[in-house]
Amino acid sequence: MEFIGNCAAQIDWDLELSRLDNGITLLYNEESFDKSLPQFAEMDRVWQDAGYEYNDSSIEWTNYFPDSALVSTFSEIVQATPWMVWFSKIRPGKMAPWHVDAHSKIEELLALGEPVRYTCYVQEPHHAHISVVEDHCVHLPNKGDIYKWPSYESWHCGVNAGLSNKFMFNYWGYIEHQ
Repeated sequence: MEFIGNCAAQIDWDLELSRLDNGITLLYNEESFDKSLPQFAEMDRVWQDAGYEYNDSSIEWTNYFPDSALVSTFSEIVQATPWMVWFSKIRPGKMAPWHVDAHSKIEELLALGEPVRYTCYVQEPHHAHISVVEDHCVHLPNKGDIYKWPSYESWHCGVNAGLSNKFMFNYWGYIEHQ
């Protein structure tokens, strides 16, 4: 991952986190995976081969969708057009195992331009809040640190072996075709 910079001076992440409500909690069960999508089918196979079982209590994360003002500000910082943007939360003792984010409308994104993916760390550093994207591990980032992913298709995981909720801001966007 490529470190882009820090946006803590431009965005009040504590305020944004305080606004989160009505999250969607995702668990590992057969209902969560639309296996007609090749990426979901592969992820399910990989997790099953690794020994994860449906309803494994350690696999859980919650997604929240932010308001448009935040998305607009972040888009200006990274100079991209948003496509799908969300906060994720992983509670202590929970994780999102090694996976790739799949979407049924990925062709729509590809038609719009060059896909880009960013993660922004939105809390003060906490021990044992861990993110891995391909061969890059992030632990103890500063609040507001922004990283650009190698690809929107990068395999990744998130683990919270810490003592507080782990929040991140996730941005899928695109650079318009010239």
